Amino acid sequence: SSNNLPRLLTTLIEHGLPGSSANASLAPGWRFLSERLEDGTTQQVLQGHAWTHVILQAQKYSSSGRYYYSTDAAEEWIQRIKKLNAIPVMFPEWPRRRNLEEGQRVHKLHLQIASREPACVAPVGLAWDESRVRLRSLNLYAADGNHSNLNGALLTAFVLYQSITKQSADGLTYIKSINVPAKTQLKLRGIAASVAAEPMSSCDSTGCGSHCP
Repeated sequence: SSNNLPRLLTTLIEHGLPGSSANASLAPGWRFLSERLEDGTTQQVLQGHAWTHVILQAQKYSSSGRYYYSTDAAEEWIQRIKKLNAIPVMFPEWPRRRNLEEGQRVHKLHLQIASREPACVAPVGLAWDESRVRLRSLNLYAADGNHSNLNGALLTAFVLYQSITKQSADGLTYIKSINVPAKTQLKLRGIAASVAAEPMSSCDSTGCGSHCP
């Protein structure tokens, strides 16, 4: 929320699909998916608009990889979203700075959820991993090494844009209203597009793949 990811995403959609109008709302408060199941305010946001897509973030996972947390709540959310005729898009979080295995591990966890209750799995963590390899000098992190800066938020928005619109980020052009240099936007679009085409993604280069309703 510190980089207004919902607004970045709507900006990309409206830019990439001329004539379209996009609306996004951030669920209130800071909660895991399991904590939102019985939260009335979250339910009001979900049911108060005819959403086309609902992005699910904050599946609880072990930062060390040693422990298991139930995914029942995530699967229940996917079912609820489908009943509203919206497409559930899972948001595996990016790895912490200098963590070389967390992105892959968290992505695989979400693929396991989607194998039990089909949903789109946006390859956010995979894109961050790819950026670390290909764009070593580009920082995606806030000072805490956990949250994103604007570069990281924009890369994430490009990945989510592809999952929602079924359009490659490569088809976008420079957006002046986003305070990221044109050359950096170009590089981030390329990372998002290349990762979406990987077999592990489940959201292919044209958007949602086999794990999408």
